[in-house]
Amino acid sequence: MDEIIFPYKLNEDYYIKIKIFCDEFLEFSRKFNFRDDEEILEALCIGVYWYIYGTTAMDLNNNIHKALSNLSEYRRAFPEDKLFIDELRGKLLTKFLFKPFKKNYNNLNKENLNLLINFLEATGDYVDQIPHFKNFSHDLDDCLKITKWFYENSGKYLGEYTNNLEKYLNNNRDTHLMKEDIIFYHGHELEYHLNMLGAEIMNRIFKDDYDKRKRKALILPSCMNSNNSKCKAKNSRLGRICSFCNSHCNVYKICKNNPNHEVYIISHESTAFKGVKKEDMGELSIIGITCVLNLISGGWKSSNLSIPPQCVLLDNVACKNHWLKEDIYAKINNEELKLKL
Repeated sequence: MDEIIFPYKLNEDYYIKIKIFCDEFLEFSRKFNFRDDEEILEALCIGVYWYIYGTTAMDLNNNIHKALSNLSEYRRAFPEDKLFIDELRGKLLTKFLFKPFKKNYNNLNKENLNLLINFLEATGDYVDQIPHFKNFSHDLDDCLKITKWFYENSGKYLGEYTNNLEKYLNNNRDTHLMKEDIIFYHGHELEYHLNMLGAEIMNRIFKDDYDKRKRKALILPSCMNSNNSKCKAKNSRLGRICSFCNSHCNVYKICKNNPNHEVYIISHESTAFKGVKKEDMGELSIIGITCVLNLISGGWKSSNLSIPPQCVLLDNVACKNHWLKEDIYAKINNEELKLKL
């Protein structure tokens, strides 16, 4: 069997290094008098996205932005039309938004921030981040300053975990053309590092609120099932619930080892929290387990619903839905999960 090349792959040292890197980044960023660490994360996201996508955002036709944004909203409202909408979105995204990466050194002002937000809306991948950017009021020059520091230093701590990304994308360059996830799939290395750091910052921001909640839930991706096609999990309001059909399954083991925690399996990030009720917002906190490029969006999706999140990363991507030719069995750092629990 050929060796699988992953866009990212973690090792046992990852959680040590990300904590050290986070300490250094926050120490540097706090010099700029941000309101709090969440505003620092917002500023970094804006700066990184401006660096990666700014040139395309400045050229994006307003009618294309509106068309893609409306299609994304329609898809969320009418998931039964997913196949038709995704086919159309894939063609538009590939033609108008999927451009060769070009470093962006343009000034970031309020007008350009709005253009960036339009681009992010058009992709459909940043729905839960955009409200944070629309309400951002700090000096935009500081976004670029902390992004420059991040760009110059992230590779030293996190580069080893994405050292196969370029090879992975080259090997699969044409596989997602005309597909709705083309922008997501071709994420820049800096965006992987942003999500890694963002997850650590979020874990710190929301830790106290997470600890105070009466109910704790683990949100697991379906790629952690030992065999997706034969999984006998049962549907519930917040996700599928393990029926303990396979003692070799990671989901089975997590459920057995944590009887005082609710455990839900979700098939896709977009389906998370669809069944949330008012009582959940006052009682529930979660540990979300996901792959890297979903970390910041997933964390803000949860916190925007007043559900404090913590997160643990998948060691590597595992599903054929976005990443691989075949599903594989997803794994996590179990020691890190124990610390979170």
